[in-house]
Amino acid sequence: MKYLLDTNIISEFISKTPNQNVIDYILALDENDLYLSVITIGEIKAGIEKLDNGSKKEKLLYWLENDLLDRFQNKIIDIDTEVMLQWGAINHRLKQLGKPLPIMDSLIGATSEMKNFILITRNEKDFKNLNIKVINPFL
Repeated sequence: MKYLLDTNIISEFISKTPNQNVIDYILALDENDLYLSVITIGEIKAGIEKLDNGSKKEKLLYWLENDLLDRFQNKIIDIDTEVMLQWGAINHRLKQLGKPLPIMDSLIGATSEMKNFILITRNEKDFKNLNIKVINPFL
């Protein structure tokens, strides 16, 4: 099985008080089966950029650029034509249901659906109208 880790899952690894259930769950999985969306990389970078300049920001930038990107080298899923075609269909379907998702979440959902990944996220309810399996290790 292949797992796509949502941004809120990766963020636990750099949290001041990480949820131990999440950490234990992810560490129990085979690292070769863990993937990130390029969307997650952007969301993490945007979050770091919001911080004031200082040692915390420097440490997080170092973590992102020298740890996370290295660890997930060749396992960061790009937004390609197939994913965008899936996103277009998902976006339309969710709007018809009156349950639209924010663009970033719908792109992560489309990636999971198109690439047949299990999505690991805290926000399982956000993805309930998609044709994907979702795991919430926060529970």
